Amino acid sequence: MPDTSVSHESTRQLAAALIEQRYSRGLRALLLMLLASLPLVLGLSLAQEIGDVQIIVIAAALTLTVFGYWLLHRGYYQWTSYLLVYALIGLSAAGMVAYGSVRSALLLGFVGAVIAAGMMQGKKSLIAAVVMSSLVLGLLSWAEQAGLLVKPDLSVNLRFWLVNALLLTGIAGSVYTSRQVVLRALREQHAELRRREKAEDELRLSEDRFSRIFRSSPAAIIVQDLEAMTVLDVNPAFERLWGYTRDESLGGTDVHLWHDPEARKAFQLQMATSGRVINLPLEGRRKDGRLINVLLSTEIEGRGQGRIVVSTITDATAETQARLAARQSAELFSKAFDYSPINMTITRVSDGTFLAVNAAEDYVQGLTREELLGRTSVEAGVWASEQERTRYIAELRAEGGVVRRETRMRHKNGTMTDCQIWSVIVDIAGESCILSSTINISEQKRREAQLIDVAKALSSGTGEAFFRSVVQQLAMAVDADLVIVGEIMPDQSVASLAMVQDGELQPGIRYALAGTPCDQALSRSDLCVHNEGLQQLFPHDRILAEGNFHAYVGAALRDADGTPIGVANALWRKPQPRSADRDALMQIFASRITAELVRLRRDREISRLHETLEQRVNERTEQLMATNAELESFGYSVSHDLQSPLRSIEGFSVLLARRLKGRVSDEEQRLFDRIRVNVVRMHELINDLLALARVSKGRLVLEDVDLSLMAQQVVMQERQRDPKRPVKVTVQPGIHGRCDSKLARIILENLIGNAWKYSRQQSDATIEFGQMPTREGGRKMLFVRDNGAGFNMDYADSLFKPFHRLHHETEFEGSGMGLATVHRILERHGGLIRGESSEGQGACFYFSFDPRVGAIVA
Repeated sequence: MPDTSVSHESTRQLAAALIEQRYSRGLRALLLMLLASLPLVLGLSLAQEIGDVQIIVIAAALTLTVFGYWLLHRGYYQWTSYLLVYALIGLSAAGMVAYGSVRSALLLGFVGAVIAAGMMQGKKSLIAAVVMSSLVLGLLSWAEQAGLLVKPDLSVNLRFWLVNALLLTGIAGSVYTSRQVVLRALREQHAELRRREKAEDELRLSEDRFSRIFRSSPAAIIVQDLEAMTVLDVNPAFERLWGYTRDESLGGTDVHLWHDPEARKAFQLQMATSGRVINLPLEGRRKDGRLINVLLSTEIEGRGQGRIVVSTITDATAETQARLAARQSAELFSKAFDYSPINMTITRVSDGTFLAVNAAEDYVQGLTREELLGRTSVEAGVWASEQERTRYIAELRAEGGVVRRETRMRHKNGTMTDCQIWSVIVDIAGESCILSSTINISEQKRREAQLIDVAKALSSGTGEAFFRSVVQQLAMAVDADLVIVGEIMPDQSVASLAMVQDGELQPGIRYALAGTPCDQALSRSDLCVHNEGLQQLFPHDRILAEGNFHAYVGAALRDADGTPIGVANALWRKPQPRSADRDALMQIFASRITAELVRLRRDREISRLHETLEQRVNERTEQLMATNAELESFGYSVSHDLQSPLRSIEGFSVLLARRLKGRVSDEEQRLFDRIRVNVVRMHELINDLLALARVSKGRLVLEDVDLSLMAQQVVMQERQRDPKRPVKVTVQPGIHGRCDSKLARIILENLIGNAWKYSRQQSDATIEFGQMPTREGGRKMLFVRDNGAGFNMDYADSLFKPFHRLHHETEFEGSGMGLATVHRILERHGGLIRGESSEGQGACFYFSFDPRVGAIVA
């Protein structure tokens, strides 16, 4: 807090200085007036010869006036005011002594002295002036009463008037000066009050603005006491940044905000030295323990003991991380560029000058980094001409980069090298540059050409021609002295399918597997490779010894089930180095040879099957004829042997019922009725079974049938059987099908009859016959749909089996043969049928004839 006593003393000193300044002007005017008037009074006194004492008093007054003016001119206002007050008292007393009476106009001098002391000096001077004037007047009054003074001269003259006028003028001047000083002070005080009010308003506005800025600032702000660094206030941004609330922060210190205590000490030392800190980067710790990067700006405000520290904290975590990421990215790029095994360069877009070249060996041109830096790409032979580079730059600008651009560059030995370029335009220090990577693909081109030749060889011909061609191509591809492709025989020997030695095709041979590298190759799932020492490993192999072969690569040829069926061999007379390319080519050839050998063996098997096919067809035909005979015999038995006993049962039961008529009970009569009902049902089952047998035999008579018309006839037949039942039936017109008309009618009678039967419990029964608008599996599908009882789809597999029913006889009558008959008829036509339904929601049966003779819309 500021020192109040010092402030008040300063205020008093300032006020005294202002009063001194104001009264000095009035005092100067009074002294000037006296300097002008006293010489006149002195001259009149000398002219009138009034007495030596009075003249001395006037002369002394003039002298003191001149001395006072000199003091005031030199800036000694206080001494001048004291001189005026006590000179007035002294001169007035001397004048009264010279006049001889206290009752004189000079009494006004004491009045003027008191007034001057009160206006121009302090309280003590005023009291002193009053006391001194009273004592002097008392002493002079006593002296006059005692007769010690001269006899007074009561005459009135010009000098008397002039002296009194001077005294009145001096008093008037003092009073006027005091009034002006008071008025000026009042005006200045009023102005000062106005200034203070304005300053207070501005201060209040400034404080309000500061408060709003402080609270709404996006940067964190903390206010602390300078001495103890106690937190006085924090803004909301501080709370968000550090995670501490305002209440948690007030009264504490900032120690917990610093991650590094040494950094805090260094900060305090810098503050003590310079008084401020601007954008000091540091690492802080949030309430949750997370470290953040911030920029700290701090300044000391105020004076004396009440100074405070205002700090602004900016979150620089994202910026720091971005700089770190950029630095890491630059470092990664630098390391990736310098240590990449692929040749990489940076050139200017404008002229192609090499600015940077990595340390990778240049397999394209064979030039070192020193040979490229500072030269242009055209000078270094990257481009055959400036025009070619211009086309490359245009492509690069249009696409923003090029990938796998193939070109040819000149090696420093003069040969042309096939290569691929990856390039992208980058900005380096404001200049467009090209970052390029180049690889040599000459070997890749050679391999591609070789693979093309291999593919041609592997795709040429079949059978013996293929094997002759493939051994020649394999020998050239792996530069082998001998290549043999052989098939494993049942006696565990190998019969060659084709063989080439020293570039010439050789006649077929046959050799035993035992003791040969081929036997070892058959036991391996991968290649069998011996790059040297072959004769020492297989000393009993006659072919190796006679041909003087020392290196071998063999691959087993296997059937689909993994059974070895052959072997492909390549042999060399000289030891061979390891070669991944050679082994890969060997596997490629072995794979294709395996496929051809499998095909050859399958052709042989097919030929053998063809030779026995006619015999097997005849045998199958005889079996079918025997089966048909059995079916016909079965049909006869059903129609004759089964129905005759049924008719006897039915006849005897009717005869017995007639003879016992009137003598049987109701229960016995119900049993006779059940016998007749079951006999009738047995007749129906036999008839349905005969119908199924009939549709399974006989020749189909295919013709164009109007299925829509046939469906309408079936519906009319159902209405005649059940004329009182209202059923809404919709038949799509124009549906035709190429099929057997008799069998087609059986299909519609069964499907429409079922729909009629199973929908009879519906008050608004509907039946629909039509054709689906789109094909299903290439077939045109017909359908019969109803809204009847439906069925459970879990049992849909039993729909088309004979005697299988999904409803009890007490619900719906039937034998369970209708859908089986429909299914058999459609099978004979090459068609199909399926049903879709849900219980209580009706059913729909979709069916179709053979697509070649399927239903069509006329």
